[in-house]
Amino acid sequence: MQLTFMQAIAQMEGFYVTGSRANRNNNPGNLNFAPWQSAFGAVLETIPAGIQETARFAHFPMPAVGWVAMRTLLQNDYLGLTVAAALNKWAPPSDGNDVSSYQAGVCEMTGMQPTDVLTAENIG
Repeated sequence: MQLTFMQAIAQMEGFYVTGSRANRNNNPGNLNFAPWQSAFGAVLETIPAGIQETARFAHFPMPAVGWVAMRTLLQNDYLGLTVAAALNKWAPPSDGNDVSSYQAGVCEMTGMQPTDVLTAENIG
């Protein structure tokens, strides 16, 4: 079974791994915290004691809300981009991401090609 674009991003971000940063923040896309997310009840994440991370991601009140915020961001800022351009923007190399591997993973999971254009129908 192929995943949707959103599900594939969540997979790449580790959302389905219990205790991962995306999972504990109810944030399937690992969205950086931004003021617009307050409308979804998001706050800046709290880092558990003993974990060497800097707070920067949104923490949503429940996973369903994190999914809605992710879809909202994709629909507002990513529609019309190719898969390659969208993933370069979503997980940029400046954040330490291996965009080639990220793109290969998403394309394998979704059956999409890097040149496919994101639409409201194919994001998930």
